[in-house]
Amino acid sequence: MTDYDLLPCGVIRLNLNETILSLNPYILEKLGYSAADLENTSINSLLSAGSRILYKTHFYPTLVGKGKVYEIVLSLIGKDGTKNPFLFNMSLDTDYIHITGLFLNKRSNFESGLIEAKNAAETALLKNKELMLAHKELGKIQQDLESQLQEEKITNKELRILNKMISHDLQEPLRKIQLFASKTILKADRANNIDVIHHNLNRIIDVANQGHILTKRLQQYSELEYYTLKKAHFDLRRILELKIEESTISEYEFNYDLQVNFLYGDEDKVNLLFTELFHLIGRLTSPNGVKSISIASKILSKESTKNTLRIENGKELTILLIVDPKIYDENVMEMVHNKGHHRMGINLDTVFCEKITSLHGGSFNLKILDSGKISIEILLPYVTL
Repeated sequence: MTDYDLLPCGVIRLNLNETILSLNPYILEKLGYSAADLENTSINSLLSAGSRILYKTHFYPTLVGKGKVYEIVLSLIGKDGTKNPFLFNMSLDTDYIHITGLFLNKRSNFESGLIEAKNAAETALLKNKELMLAHKELGKIQQDLESQLQEEKITNKELRILNKMISHDLQEPLRKIQLFASKTILKADRANNIDVIHHNLNRIIDVANQGHILTKRLQQYSELEYYTLKKAHFDLRRILELKIEESTISEYEFNYDLQVNFLYGDEDKVNLLFTELFHLIGRLTSPNGVKSISIASKILSKESTKNTLRIENGKELTILLIVDPKIYDENVMEMVHNKGHHRMGINLDTVFCEKITSLHGGSFNLKILDSGKISIEILLPYVTL
């Protein structure tokens, strides 16, 4: 009996051809072999498939190159076919390969426990991640619902405005049609007066045309909600002069102070904006007296205004119109002052202006100044050429 036979670890001695020359009782017991079973057997026949690959590709070349390899884990196949993990140290001299190792059954069990704990932790982490994703998705759904509710509020507001315009603007020509039709029938019953009938019928036709125009404008307004702006720079003064020429206030005196000559936006919709704006001025101003309108455009810093807009470089473009004639309808002016503010009531041309400036990311304000003049301010984010 050699000293190796008493060691509580495995000892294997190979020749340079990797043939087993001897094994101590410890490792024979662990593997379930007798010494005769393994006599003249290659060590590779005992290695598991994975260990054989590691031994040939990594550990053996290191052993040959450096003469020693420390703390390598290889699995040896027992007689019953089970894998037995060992932690080996190996050394090489001129005649033999010496291998010593510890059986890793307890360590293997410990590592298995660690792996199970790791897998359990990863599973819990995955479930937690899924819960976080679900929470995030729920938050997104909630945000979408809030956004939809906000859009619904805006839509409801638009519908209320539309209903007010329909009840106010469109009902008036319908009432006039009924009135003139009734008068025509009454006149026709009293006397066969063709001139009176023709006169009233023409008035009915005119009012019907007004109703048709109003209906078309209402349709234009409702379509603004779904319109995608096609923005570009265009000449502000050219737009103003063109719309003034087409408007009912073309005979007014216009004074320009345009520090900014180009707007950035949808030219078609800005054309519509000024069409409605000049229609609004014509509706509000008195047909008598001074007819003068001052139009200015300038750049303001963001800090100089109360409006919160999407601003490029912290700047805003203001287009300001001051209309010299006093407001035509004194009852409207008195009503506005009694409410403690200087904003006008809802009307189709007014909401057109508000909607188009809002689509451009700006705001529209119409006020009656203390002097009785009308002030109209269009505030837009400033975008340079």
